[in-house]
Amino acid sequence: MRSLAILTVFIFFLAAAASAYSGGCDFIVSANGNSELRSVQEAVNKVPPGNPGRCIIKIRPGTYDEQVRIPANKPYISFIGEDASTTKLTFKISNKEAGSTSAAYATYIGGHDFHAENITFENSFGTGSQAVAVLVEADRAIFRKCRFLGWQDTLYAKNGRQYYVDSYIEGHVDFIFGQAAAVFENCEIHSKADGYIAAPMRFAADEPAGFIFNKCRLTSSDTKNGIYLGRPWRDYGRTVFINTRMDAQIRPEGWHHWEPQREKTAFLAEYGSTGPGAGDATRVAWARKLTDADIKVFSVEYFLSGRDGWDPYRSDNYAWQEKTPPGFSLVAWNDVLKQPKLWYAVDEATRIANQVLLYQHDNGGWEKNVDMAAMLTQAERIKLLSEKPSADTTIDNGATTTQLAYLAKVITAKNIDAHKTGFLKGLDYLLSMQYENGGFPQFFPLRTDYSRHITFNDNAMINALKLLRDIAKRKDDFLFVDEERRTKAEKAVEKAIPVILKTQVTVGGKKTVWAAQYDEVTLKPAAARKFEPVSLTAGESVGIVKFLMLDASPSPEVRDAVESAIKWFEANKLNGIRWERVKGENTVIKDRSAPPIWARFYELETMRPIFIGRDAVIRYDVSQIEAERRNGYAWYVDGARDLIAKDYPAWRSKLENAR
Repeated sequence: MRSLAILTVFIFFLAAAASAYSGGCDFIVSANGNSELRSVQEAVNKVPPGNPGRCIIKIRPGTYDEQVRIPANKPYISFIGEDASTTKLTFKISNKEAGSTSAAYATYIGGHDFHAENITFENSFGTGSQAVAVLVEADRAIFRKCRFLGWQDTLYAKNGRQYYVDSYIEGHVDFIFGQAAAVFENCEIHSKADGYIAAPMRFAADEPAGFIFNKCRLTSSDTKNGIYLGRPWRDYGRTVFINTRMDAQIRPEGWHHWEPQREKTAFLAEYGSTGPGAGDATRVAWARKLTDADIKVFSVEYFLSGRDGWDPYRSDNYAWQEKTPPGFSLVAWNDVLKQPKLWYAVDEATRIANQVLLYQHDNGGWEKNVDMAAMLTQAERIKLLSEKPSADTTIDNGATTTQLAYLAKVITAKNIDAHKTGFLKGLDYLLSMQYENGGFPQFFPLRTDYSRHITFNDNAMINALKLLRDIAKRKDDFLFVDEERRTKAEKAVEKAIPVILKTQVTVGGKKTVWAAQYDEVTLKPAAARKFEPVSLTAGESVGIVKFLMLDASPSPEVRDAVESAIKWFEANKLNGIRWERVKGENTVIKDRSAPPIWARFYELETMRPIFIGRDAVIRYDVSQIEAERRNGYAWYVDGARDLIAKDYPAWRSKLENAR
């Protein structure tokens, strides 16, 4: 009855979705040419990014030999087949070929609220390497009457909440693995030889991730020594089998610890197991034993609910459209330096590191504004490998320094030679771009435009110096750097300090803060783009001061520079206003209780905040510049708040205690 109810629900919300969204987003794919589209990826490509409603891709019977990727910016896609036994998506790729398990996928699903019915997903590589049939990091994903075929690492339930019902999954080693919160209901789990079924990953006991198998059936073939129910991929890995019939040749001990210390933290449990493979009395002593009360939290309604109360059973499932999953996000490029230390040893970190190397130019540097964490297809990886230009390499917008810092974390965790080679090549590039006077240009090789200037803008030079300082100081992530390069990094930082001190702007005999960029020869403040005039910059000057405060034994000149900058920040703070977005427009709002903020740019002589549009006319009221510039630039900043209230007092205290 439950399966019938779920079928009714699924048909209902497919119909509801089709009527609710009439944006021309239904496609038919036919392998024999009886429709406009012969490729599933073609249909996915036609789905508009950020599509607001359900896009149904009907897949006619046939075998579709192609690597399929649904990117994260394409939610609400459904793959609907007629019969899983006759509708197959297949591709042959392995870890050895792709460079990591995360990249070795036949089908990748990144867009949230994905649904599939009556589809077979296969990686046809076979034995000898990890080869993923489906990698799912989509939240609120539903698979019904689907088949997942492979050998090792068949189904990568990587992230988000996932529901599998009335489906078939086969494999040999760790063939259901990942960090998702996934429920498998009324599914057949088939082991093709001795091995391990589940390999769950969690980094902490309070993570909501885990695999729940409810009313499933375990089967097997070609077994000799038996099968383990699972083993924890990381210390806190969680898997629970509830009311599952175990016709497979399950080993009496049931579970494997992977590493002995994981016996203390892993959550591996059963409740109500039946069949010849069941054996409560023979299971390992560290396996969890559950009661009636314990299993309530592993129900679909509870385990998958999250903060938005998602329930795959509910007939109004399409109410989830227009709702971004709360608290769920993939590891974005902007966040790759913010992950737990253990994360840098996982396969996903290796995949991203491999891609960082693909994007590295022949001169060792990287371009800016490229999402190097986004999932690539094998064809895209091959293309990148063949394109290794040397132009457009920069330290602007965190480019090169972010890549080097990330590679260092992965090298420290896994010590892969290719990553180390790429890092050292990038470090050599960074060292080579420094001017003899100690400054850094924005781009290297040098261009003929303003990017030749010594650039503090967007913290370009400071980001480079902080990285080089960490290398020089032998910080933990950089212990692998050889002594020759470490010494070069140390000398580069030493050479930069004088130019930082020389470029602190003096007005009326008083030191102030810094400009965004300086002429590389005269060291005078310089303009950049039309809306970036010669001026003092409150934003980047915060980063410069914080960098100078890193020195535990600063010279009198450095101390004077810091003290002078702090006085300037105090004297030029703006009280009684807030800078907020109201109805899509950035607006200054008067508010006596607002904390202080600073303008992005200050006029050199008058210290008045200035604002400038693409017409290059300086104005003193931000509302007088065009909307495109007003809304597309950070005209007010608040970084000096913490500098004055926290960082500076802590620095003064440290210096006084060191006397």
